[in-house]
Amino acid sequence: MNAEIKVPHFFSDHMVLQQNEPITMYGKAHAGETIAAFFNDETLHTKADSNGDWSVTFKATKAGGPFEMTLKGTNTLKFTDVYVGEVWFCSGQSNMGWKLENSVNGQEELAHANYEKIKLFTAPRNMSHTEEYDVLKGTWETCTSETAEGFSAVAYFFGRHLYVTYQVPIGLINSSWGGTNIEAWMDATLFKDHPKHLETIAKMKTLDMVNLISAYNKANKQYGVDLDKADLGMPAHWESPTTDYSDWKTFQLPSLWRDTKLEQTYGVVWVTKEINLNASDIASDIQLSIGRVDNEDITYVNGQEVGASTSKDLDRVYTIPKSLLKTGKNRITIRTKNLGDLGGFRGAESDLYLKTATQTYALVGDWCYKVGTPHVAEPPAREHPKNYPSSLFNSMVHPFYGYNIKGVIWYQGESNTKNPEEYAKFFPEMIKDWRKGWNKNMPFLFVQLANYANQGNREAAIREAQTAALKLDNTAMVVTLDIGEDANVHFANKQDVGKRLAMAAQNLAYNETDIAKSGPIVKKMKVKTNKITITFNEPLSIKGDAGNINGFLISDGKNSFIKAEATLTNTKTVEVSSKSISNPKHVRYLWEDAPGNVMIFNTSGLPAPPFRTDK
Repeated sequence: MNAEIKVPHFFSDHMVLQQNEPITMYGKAHAGETIAAFFNDETLHTKADSNGDWSVTFKATKAGGPFEMTLKGTNTLKFTDVYVGEVWFCSGQSNMGWKLENSVNGQEELAHANYEKIKLFTAPRNMSHTEEYDVLKGTWETCTSETAEGFSAVAYFFGRHLYVTYQVPIGLINSSWGGTNIEAWMDATLFKDHPKHLETIAKMKTLDMVNLISAYNKANKQYGVDLDKADLGMPAHWESPTTDYSDWKTFQLPSLWRDTKLEQTYGVVWVTKEINLNASDIASDIQLSIGRVDNEDITYVNGQEVGASTSKDLDRVYTIPKSLLKTGKNRITIRTKNLGDLGGFRGAESDLYLKTATQTYALVGDWCYKVGTPHVAEPPAREHPKNYPSSLFNSMVHPFYGYNIKGVIWYQGESNTKNPEEYAKFFPEMIKDWRKGWNKNMPFLFVQLANYANQGNREAAIREAQTAALKLDNTAMVVTLDIGEDANVHFANKQDVGKRLAMAAQNLAYNETDIAKSGPIVKKMKVKTNKITITFNEPLSIKGDAGNINGFLISDGKNSFIKAEATLTNTKTVEVSSKSISNPKHVRYLWEDAPGNVMIFNTSGLPAPPFRTDK
């Protein structure tokens, strides 16, 4: 009697199986039942063990397809459009999850995202207190303009580069969750020396983890409805030009609510500003940019809505029809709603402007404001994986251990800026543990955090913590300080991130050692009386004035670091000094949250990573 066969969701039509390595298929059946498996002219038979578990392993095969695979028991599972190629596991937090369509030229990129031999799998977001055998749902899909919408931009650009380069099928597994710390992605066994984490993990076993997020999302949605009901501004039409704004207070924009006079960061806040336009300004439609608003906005000009968004991470740029405008005073009014995050305007000063056909008006500075929900209740306590160590490892990593992969790309760290020293220990431990789970010393490629201003130098600290993983073999770090946006943790240029990860993969995973996997690395430092010379491991390419290289700080070891002068003295050496320091001891490079213009690259166009010699 044959078995009723069941397999994990990631065994499906359109799947990609790792080339040149044995292919294992597995699943559940009745204990002792027989399974027959057919793939690529190979036939295998097995029986389910006493727990109902079974597996078969087909011989390794080179890239190709499409194939069919059949598994037979009392039922028959037939998988079509199956390919053998390269499979990469793509994980991390929001910058890994950042959608393709929200990258630079996103809509155009999406329109051209049609690749028959690139396959996509998105792991559903789910938390668990136990190691799961399968993900909640999902299926492999062929990469098209429709299926790529919402998929990881970094993963897509990485996979596309590999496909164009090697012309073999590429399988990309996107297993990411925004705002998550590394602890959520780690096996519980790694916390043996962390009693607080172990206490939380024990508590998790008493919780319904499946419904925890669902219940929070429901409560949060209702809270948004409650804010709308409590808002004093909507029924009173505060957007109307006839509104009396004389009793409204004033603050500076752009700004987060926590940095203003507001007593609470959640709820509805209305802001308004007048601007004078001349006849040439209103001769055609004009552009209003307000940057990123946390979380929601409805924007009005002269009482009429011109745009709205509920996405805190997207820049708002709205078109104002010339029919709404008039010579003289025009009023911009914005209703913001925050359900419990930071609240306020998250963009840079340069993101706040009004652009006409003839000139651009900066909108930075004084705005009038009034709270629309002065007496609203606090938002529901947020339930999130960052509060539950190992919760995502259990549900979004462990299930894939039976699915053979080529390697991992990882983009995470933003949520660990408060514990960089701990991160420096956790990160290598996690990599070693994942390799143990997949039973291979697979390439592990990761992205170092980009520039992000005004974070109290926590960004510099976490970047250093990330480099701890480089002590492990078969790892590579992509530097992004030259392509980020100082005021935006979610910068849009994911194309270069994907390309640089792919270059690292070419070097490490595909043995193309002539392809650079990183930028120039410091080989040695030497102190010469009043100067420090830094010698790199390869010839440098300086973008800008080689006699005035930005990003260096210097110290005598007794006082704080100050800005230094830096000059390229030969192809591999930079000389650093300061007229204020006669006996320098230490030097730092790009050691700030947002260090400004990045100038040191190699001939492959990859930037030198930040470093310091005082540790």
